[in-house]
Amino acid sequence: MKKILLIVLVFGIGFSAYSQELIKRSTKAPNTELQPEKAPQNPATAMDADTPERKTLKANGRNVEYIPIGKSGNAYGFYGNARTYVWADPNVNSIVFTHRMTGGVEVDGNSRIAYDVSTDGGSTWTNDVVVYTPTEPGPQYPENAGRYPQGAIINPEGNTNPDNAYYTYLAAAINNTNGIWGAYAYGSNVLTETDPSNPTQNLLLSGDGYLRLIPDALTVTKQGVSWYIEPSSDFSSGTESVYTGEIIVGKGEIVDGEIVYEESLMELLEEGDSFNDSKIAFGPDGLTGYMLFMSDSESDPQPYTNYHPILVKTTDGGNTWGDPIHVLLGSTDGIESIKNYWPDEVIESIELYSNGFDRDEVYYNMGYHADIIVDINGNPHLTGIIALADNDGWYPNDPAMATWHLYSEDGGTTWEADALYDNLFFEGTFGDITMYNRPYAASTYDGHYLFFSWIDTDLDGAETNTNPNIFVIGYDAEDNTYNETGVENVTELSIYWFSAFYGSMSQYVFSELDEPNSVYDCEIPFVFTEFTVPANDTEEMNFYYVDGFTLKMPVGVDTHEGLAGFAVSQNSPNPAVHSTSINVTSEKAGVITLSLTNMLGQVVQTQSVDNSALAHTFNVDVSNLDSGIYFYTIEIGNKSITKKMIVK
Repeated sequence: MKKILLIVLVFGIGFSAYSQELIKRSTKAPNTELQPEKAPQNPATAMDADTPERKTLKANGRNVEYIPIGKSGNAYGFYGNARTYVWADPNVNSIVFTHRMTGGVEVDGNSRIAYDVSTDGGSTWTNDVVVYTPTEPGPQYPENAGRYPQGAIINPEGNTNPDNAYYTYLAAAINNTNGIWGAYAYGSNVLTETDPSNPTQNLLLSGDGYLRLIPDALTVTKQGVSWYIEPSSDFSSGTESVYTGEIIVGKGEIVDGEIVYEESLMELLEEGDSFNDSKIAFGPDGLTGYMLFMSDSESDPQPYTNYHPILVKTTDGGNTWGDPIHVLLGSTDGIESIKNYWPDEVIESIELYSNGFDRDEVYYNMGYHADIIVDINGNPHLTGIIALADNDGWYPNDPAMATWHLYSEDGGTTWEADALYDNLFFEGTFGDITMYNRPYAASTYDGHYLFFSWIDTDLDGAETNTNPNIFVIGYDAEDNTYNETGVENVTELSIYWFSAFYGSMSQYVFSELDEPNSVYDCEIPFVFTEFTVPANDTEEMNFYYVDGFTLKMPVGVDTHEGLAGFAVSQNSPNPAVHSTSINVTSEKAGVITLSLTNMLGQVVQTQSVDNSALAHTFNVDVSNLDSGIYFYTIEIGNKSITKKMIVK
């Protein structure tokens, strides 16, 4: 009933039946983050004198507070890619959020790096703790101006006192030695030493094969070891980065109260190959870890797969790393649930397949961004958008894309995948910058429960992803099941419904056992942005922490309603005019039931089939239905998936 109420409210805002032509995009992510931002703005902004207030709301049975934390001078440094901006450490009940500062063009302006910190689980905060300042004024930007900062907590193993933990940051720095880029800024501060702070400040420059741009990957193990990685790339042209054939790998630890890094170069693929994203994560033991790269691997092309995940694995805490593991999306060796997800009609709408196709010969692309988490058993779990593609492009459009969960239960040898959500929009643009879907993967500290989040605009009548909500789903890595309520909208019915810009999730979440009800209450830290001037990327940004959003994860439950075990496509065509089709693929044989309901919850049509082939397409006649919004539910055994359909 909750979903029906939600749609009724949205319907009141405005509804129009929609259909979207599939638009081909380059599989290579735009390099807008590598280009200089607009000239720094004056410090004064439209809301500069206003102090944001805490906002409390009870929605969907949760008491959620939206707590204002720090500010930044503009949206640059936070847009585009999902990085390690917010970090929670359950052992010290603390959270940090890393961002640029406010201000003008000088060294005391928005090229500084700061963090916000809470040591009581997110209830109260100390904001704008400055940890990095450019070294001197410059002609356009200060010398070694900080950009795209990331941050985390380094906590000595076994420590539960925040006073004994450390904050650490990593940022790109503008020093014009590799295009406009060329340096990393990094350092550390005692986590609670905030008034005044006493951070270390270091610079790593380009040279000797280390060509630095903007690192996307930063993590810290439970054992207190910090890691970052980035493909070493030449940006001297100022327009295009060229990969050198080596990965920059940094490993850091706290030594005598300061973060100290050791760097190395690791060969991977070949010079000139392209990368869209990179991430790194370790399991709870700190020994098993994976580097994740999104690459087209042009030097080692994979069949019917464009940009795809490539993993490099360690089992000895990063002392040695294995050979590349290509996660194939298409071809005979691809993942069956992906290859059978989209209906024939959607695939045939792409020119390459218009005259017929073999599902083993359909291309897929995963990008531009992805994330990785490692579970309690040392197995990798990936998330991001996968879309239909052809041999030289992809189609990140509704209904040809979805957010997926890719996982291996044997350490990366074989792979399975579940479709989590049929995305409506891939991107939204504000001024000169673009916001994508920002996929994140998180876990409880023991790696038992996993969480996947993304942003999308589900407002009927919207044309792009410019009114985003944060969506999240939980997964039990031991039982291979999802939370009973399925995908949840974090900002639903709140003041920030349709305005949770640049939503970001922590790598770790808080969890507490509710023994009488046999569930773990998992509180998930989120941060998002508020524009002070609507949709203006050059003005000040307010950051909000979401306090109190929890998912209940059952203890010791073998099966419950969720997404695991089968996949359901979006109906096609959508909107449906006379008829529409729905494709279902399942891991096990059994009876599949389709129920179609209207917005009042009344069942208007049902179908059932004995699924012995593990794949079935329902053809639904809608010619006698009124125009409007309907919901179709697919049930197999005690599991169900519900999706929205529009009848024109």
